[in-house]
Amino acid sequence: MRLGLIADIHEQVEFLRAALDRFRQEQVDRVVVLGDVFETGERIEETCHLLAEAQAVGVWGNHDFGLCDNPSDIVRAKYPASVTEFMTTLRPRLELAGCYFAHVEPWLDPEDIQDLWFFEGPPDSDGRLQQIFDAVPNRLMFAGHYHRWLLARPDGIALWHGECPVRLHNGRYFVVVGGLLEGRYAMFDSETSELVPFNEKWQGDGMGSDSTPTPVTDSFVID
Repeated sequence: MRLGLIADIHEQVEFLRAALDRFRQEQVDRVVVLGDVFETGERIEETCHLLAEAQAVGVWGNHDFGLCDNPSDIVRAKYPASVTEFMTTLRPRLELAGCYFAHVEPWLDPEDIQDLWFFEGPPDSDGRLQQIFDAVPNRLMFAGHYHRWLLARPDGIALWHGECPVRLHNGRYFVVVGGLLEGRYAMFDSETSELVPFNEKWQGDGMGSDSTPTPVTDSFVID
C-alpha cells in the first residue's frame, strides 16, 4: 500500500494543495494525516474540504483536540458543519498496513490532552527510545508533532534529516514526519518499505497567492 503522509498542517493550504497534487500524481492509495490540522480557524474550512476531498484518514493532534473528541455545542456552532464532519473522523491512533500512527510518541496517551502537548526534544535520553519501542508491537511507527524529520531505531537516532529516501528494512523504526507548515511531507510504500520525503519551499515574497510552492528535491537516491 502506498501512503501519503502529512503532519502538522496548521491550515497551510498552499503546501497542502502541493502535497495532495503530488499524491495524486504518484497514485497513493491513502492519505494519512498525523495530526495538527488546526491553527487559528481562519482557513480550517478550506483545509478540511481539501482533506475530505482526498478521502484522508488520520489522527488528531494537540491543536485539534477540541474539534475531534466530542466537540461541544459551542465549538460546533463556531465552525461550518463540514469542518466538524471531517475533524470528528480523526482518531487518537490508527493502524494501517501494519504500521502505527499517532501524533505523539506511542508511549503517550493521545486521549489525554497533557500527553498530547508533551514535547521535551528528540527522544535521545532518559530511556525514551526504549519507551517508544516498548509501547506498541508494530515494526514501524509514525508520528508528527516535532515539525522536523526524525528516524530512530531501538539503538539510537539515525543520521537522517529527510534529505533522501530510506528503506526501512530489517528491524523496527520510529519515524517523525516533518511539518507540512514548513513544506514537508512524505510517501511510504508498505510493500517495499521505502520512505520518500519531500521538502517544498516558497519562491517569491512570502506566502501570498502570487507565490508558488516548488519542490526542493525532485530526484532521490535510495539509502
